[in-house]
Amino acid sequence: MQMQIHRLMVGDLPRTTAYQEAINRNKHLFHGKTVMDVGAGTGILSLFAAAAGATKVYAVEASGTAQLVNKVAKQNGFDEVISVLNCKVEDVELPSGVRIDVMVSEWMGFYLFHESMLNSVLAARDRFLAEDGVMFPSEARLYACPCSLQGLYEEKITFWNNVFGFDMSAVGSSVLDATAKKPEVCVVKQDDLLAQPVCIKTIDLRWVETNEITKFSENTFVSITKRAPYHGLCLWFECDFNGLDYNENGDSIGELVTLSTSPFSAPTHWKQTVVTLGAAGTERSSIGPEDGLQTDHDIADDTIRTKSKFIEVEEDEVIGWRLEFEQSESNARHYTITLQMLDPEEDEHPEPCSCGMARCLIIAKLIENEMQAAAGTKCNPEPVVVEETAAN
Repeated sequence: MQMQIHRLMVGDLPRTTAYQEAINRNKHLFHGKTVMDVGAGTGILSLFAAAAGATKVYAVEASGTAQLVNKVAKQNGFDEVISVLNCKVEDVELPSGVRIDVMVSEWMGFYLFHESMLNSVLAARDRFLAEDGVMFPSEARLYACPCSLQGLYEEKITFWNNVFGFDMSAVGSSVLDATAKKPEVCVVKQDDLLAQPVCIKTIDLRWVETNEITKFSENTFVSITKRAPYHGLCLWFECDFNGLDYNENGDSIGELVTLSTSPFSAPTHWKQTVVTLGAAGTERSSIGPEDGLQTDHDIADDTIRTKSKFIEVEEDEVIGWRLEFEQSESNARHYTITLQMLDPEEDEHPEPCSCGMARCLIIAKLIENEMQAAAGTKCNPEPVVVEETAAN
């Protein structure tokens, strides 16, 4: 089973190719440097780093696959470069005076945080990374967007409306209630997104502190782009590998490579995660560690269920929500997600806010003008003009 998981991850082309390109296009960060691969697995990232010219790669892997990394390193002629440390990264002891120039890790989980190794990576960073050291990936961003899951709900819920001529919708209602308590991991189509995506959390891996990811929340308001049933919030993440730098001649070197798990990109093993809503009138949905994650690999492309009780949203309608993430005290790799619907008229909007309400458009324009003036790009800010059709 463990090898099947490693096969899935290594065979995830968008994921593995992003790491390969990030390292190969930024060899100036790796050549002659000391690298640590946190959670090395079968060692593919360690091999990339060694091939890019690293002098020493510490491959840290707590499981039994560490022994395979030793064999793989030898098979590829890197046994003098790659040193395998078969322990948790929290238990690693490096030779006296050794500092890490580049720390690479594939630590991300579903919706970035579920079952992630981020706490371990940050612990390793604080202990071993050199003052001018680099984190790969360097930045991670979590996105949210309201969505409709027509195919998924047709398959799981509408199916029960007519079973060989019998009304078994009570079963469908039970499935609906259960769905509202657990995230769904599935492939969400671009056409099922109901608004422009919003970034709800940004992590600078070089400087983020653990208290910043222990508990966080975000109030968000967006304008709906088409009429559809509103089934839940689709979550995904992006990771940047920023190797941009300058050489001694002042010429720019390196590249920025981004790994995306969005519905606009090629599917990855992370797919997308949907925090689902219950039937109309359900205001809160709390998903705890004990609920786990629902996975669905084959989503039927079909119409929505005819007896849908979900909120029907209209084009240009403004909707809002509050998402709260809280790390489990007993297991840092698990989070409780709480989703609360917000009233666009009554609840406070963030500043700036990307929704189409008139007051938010005005505030966003004022902030833009202030930033331009501060940068010296404009002496006379443009007057704020709001289209009449945008008012709510």
